[in-house]
Amino acid sequence: MGDPIWFQQRAEAVATSDVYLQHSVRGNGRGRAAIASPADEPAGIPSRPLRVAHVGQSMVRAGVEQWLKALVRFLDPRWAKVEKCVAVCSDLVDPAVVNELPMPVVIGQAEAVRQAAGECDVLLCWGPAELGEWLRDCRPKLSVFVAHGEGMWTRRILDGCAPVIDHVVAVSERVRKRVCGGLPTTVIPNGVDTTHIAQTRSRDEVRRSLGFASDDFVLGYVGRYSAEKRAHAVLEAAALLPETYKALLVGWGPLEEDLRRLAATWLPGRYAFAAAGAYLGDYYHAMDALCVVSETEGFSLAALEGMFCGVPLIVTPVGSVPEIIQDRVNGLVVAGTAGSIGDAAEMLRRHPAWAAGLAAEGRAYAQQHGHARAMARRYEILLDALWREKTSS
Repeated sequence: MGDPIWFQQRAEAVATSDVYLQHSVRGNGRGRAAIASPADEPAGIPSRPLRVAHVGQSMVRAGVEQWLKALVRFLDPRWAKVEKCVAVCSDLVDPAVVNELPMPVVIGQAEAVRQAAGECDVLLCWGPAELGEWLRDCRPKLSVFVAHGEGMWTRRILDGCAPVIDHVVAVSERVRKRVCGGLPTTVIPNGVDTTHIAQTRSRDEVRRSLGFASDDFVLGYVGRYSAEKRAHAVLEAAALLPETYKALLVGWGPLEEDLRRLAATWLPGRYAFAAAGAYLGDYYHAMDALCVVSETEGFSLAALEGMFCGVPLIVTPVGSVPEIIQDRVNGLVVAGTAGSIGDAAEMLRRHPAWAAGLAAEGRAYAQQHGHARAMARRYEILLDALWREKTSS
């Protein structure tokens, strides 16, 4: 997930190392944060779960929504329950995604947000920037902003929301440093609901269906087709390589037609596009390398999903990458140019045993640190501590 630049014009028209939990509410009284683990227990079973409302700008098939679905699924209902979602940009709502959530999704702006804020204990939000104005006279009991991106787009939204925000969650340490300065912040990295990446077909069957041979080297991309994700660099890299290198792009977005034209021009007969809402494991396992080469990110769920599926990663050093990827140990960190991506792909193909070792290290990291259940546990701990602090004062 990152700063979705392609959201910006529409949103403006509306008024925008190791996994750890670090929260200032449990500090030592001198401003230094303590570190807690998901094994920590909140202080006593609450008399009822916290009622949570989620507010965001969109409800589409993208990283934020995958994060939300995983969080909703794995929150312990004894501690917290997401009872309502509000999406404020009506043209950024996919009915199929709405139908996948187990709670009501309301499409609306100021009035819908104000109603949700009045009904909930905790308002969990990532925008829009107008929230600070909309809720100025009806501030939620507890409001937590989730910073999903590391760029100025996220900071601008956070600045707009800040007057009514009690605490910020950053999805990586880099996001905390770049976006959340001056605000009390906890780092809770994203987690993956691995049912989302299940397989229904063998690798060979999927590759045949896409027109790839068993000895092809498939460079993969999974995500939204928007400018900052740089899917075109994957196509360009494949085009620079011999004909046995192919490209597989899985996703959707405003640049899809442009990318299809580029693929037809640069590498005719050597590419495939696919769309998938579930069973992404079919496509991850068909790849020989997953390219996550964004210009900006917060915490790439695609990278973590690829690690779970045992696919070697080719990544740029943005978002959470410096915290979870050690170059040439559990992934390859590149500059993001087509040449650098191509060089990494050739190294993986020339050294298959080493590539398998990279993938195994990546999968081991994901298994230890990347499950959505652990992420949800960290949110439970944080929300419980913030709620107790807020109500006791």
